[in-house]
Amino acid sequence: MPAAPVPRETSSSHAIRAPFGRGRKAARVLGHIIDGAAAIGGRLPQRVAHSLALLGGNIEWAVRPSVRRRLGTNLARACGAQPGDRVVRRIVRREMVNEARRSADLLWAISRPAAFLQTVRIDGIDVVAEAAARGRGVLLAGIHLGGWEVAAAVPRAAIPVPTTVVVADNWLAWAIEHIRTEVGLHILYRSGTALAAIKVLQRGEALLILGDDAFGSTPRTYDVDFCGSRARLPAGIVALSRLTGSPIVPFDVLPLGARRWCVRFTKAIEPPNRDDGEVGERHALQLLADHWTDAIRRYPEHWAARFAISWGAER
Repeated sequence: MPAAPVPRETSSSHAIRAPFGRGRKAARVLGHIIDGAAAIGGRLPQRVAHSLALLGGNIEWAVRPSVRRRLGTNLARACGAQPGDRVVRRIVRREMVNEARRSADLLWAISRPAAFLQTVRIDGIDVVAEAAARGRGVLLAGIHLGGWEVAAAVPRAAIPVPTTVVVADNWLAWAIEHIRTEVGLHILYRSGTALAAIKVLQRGEALLILGDDAFGSTPRTYDVDFCGSRARLPAGIVALSRLTGSPIVPFDVLPLGARRWCVRFTKAIEPPNRDDGEVGERHALQLLADHWTDAIRRYPEHWAARFAISWGAER
């Protein structure tokens, strides 16, 4: 694979702390490292790759207490328990091991996208096709559950319109930009304007966004019921839906086994009426939050919630 492209210099890029002191240099180096790791990891036997992932995940669990604490805080809400409870500690460890397994499968999928597409199961693609057929674009709304990156080749293979993914604007995202574009994804960085996202939808295309991480400088949020508590979740998905009339299709990408994945699209959420303003947006976001809560409670060990969530009181 070619090395990662050099990102365009922006004000946000200066704020990113990265190895070597320069985000651009870090992206170039990391891009080469990922390419090499994919070349090797894609050739490893499945059992060997996942045995190494098991070892690596347990090592990370042992040496990263801050990650354990952050995961424990969020996963405790999903489980209706306290962060220090045994059940939560066990799920945190399983999530960190699953993260390592996802990384192993990601390297394999990068190296062998055709093999991945032959083994992946896709449920509910007719929902996406019907939403796209309206001609008003479609918002693919997910969270950090499972691994959408592993299934990055699916949109070009199965979705009838071009797909743009909204990603973080940092050295890691720059490093893997070439991998995403090679499988047919278009890239929109979070530091970009809302107008760019609106234009994607106005062209009748798909926009993929993960909606559980309120990353960035004070994003607009709404207080909703989420995982049995009140939480402030980003309003971007529902605001775009209201402004463009684009339906929202929730999705998740979860493993069925080693190197076997399922992409699941579920019933579309209708866009809020444009005149309903915040009331309509809040209602749509609550519908999304209900869907995400159900998925997280079924698969808490796959929720990579390694970021801060503004939690309120438990219900």
